[in-house]
Amino acid sequence: MHAWHRFMAVWCAALGVCVNVCAQQGMTLPDKKEVTLGLSRTNQSLLHGVLINYKNDLTLNVNYENAKGFASIQNGVGVWLVREELVKAGVGVNYMMGRQEAADRRYSGMGDVPGSAMSYVWGEWQPIQDAITLYGNFGDSWNSSNGKLAQWGMTLGFPVLQTVNGFADVSRSWGDQRYVQRFYGVSSSQTTLSGYRPFTAPSAGTLYRNTQVGLVFAYDAQTDVIVARGKSSATSFLMESPLLDRKSQALSAVVLSQRFD
Repeated sequence: MHAWHRFMAVWCAALGVCVNVCAQQGMTLPDKKEVTLGLSRTNQSLLHGVLINYKNDLTLNVNYENAKGFASIQNGVGVWLVREELVKAGVGVNYMMGRQEAADRRYSGMGDVPGSAMSYVWGEWQPIQDAITLYGNFGDSWNSSNGKLAQWGMTLGFPVLQTVNGFADVSRSWGDQRYVQRFYGVSSSQTTLSGYRPFTAPSAGTLYRNTQVGLVFAYDAQTDVIVARGKSSATSFLMESPLLDRKSQALSAVVLSQRFD
């Protein structure tokens, strides 16, 4: 069994146990309204789509949650499978980013890839509140040639000072064969225009392994400033694509998070 399938089987089983426990406890959460805004160095750009060379770019998330469902830039629009203090899971519609040839020199001659809507499921679980968070998501594009994309990871939180907390995060991203071919493959016609050798994605696989550490500064009860630094490493599987010219790149973020009553 592939690592992705093993992880999802364990994650879903643990999530199911936690959902059952939380449902028995009957907890109800208040509505949530939050905006995060800042700069991050990423390959998933709101302005430029999927990138090969990471860029410092705007990061923005507007999030609203109530008892029935959620709406956010990060997780799309949908309804809850479960919403409790320590576990959340939802299903809905989100947007799969495309690719802009002009946004990255590595795309020269490769053409654009339009983004599309996707069916989307996501979840997060805190087996130890505020100390360990497990999370994951899976999207299936409504444009079948764009394929399927997933991410999973874990965040560890720890106190530093009275108003400062630290965190360490590790995550992985995965694409099916169609996604890898669409965004990292090189067809014969693209070879002529780009000069890259042909590349056909052999299978689905893990794309990137990311690690980050950071600090959360609490300005007041409703406002945080978050700074983070880390590294993103392409897998050996993805490095087979001629579009990639380096294995590792820096990650960073400076973000303001504002909650509203």
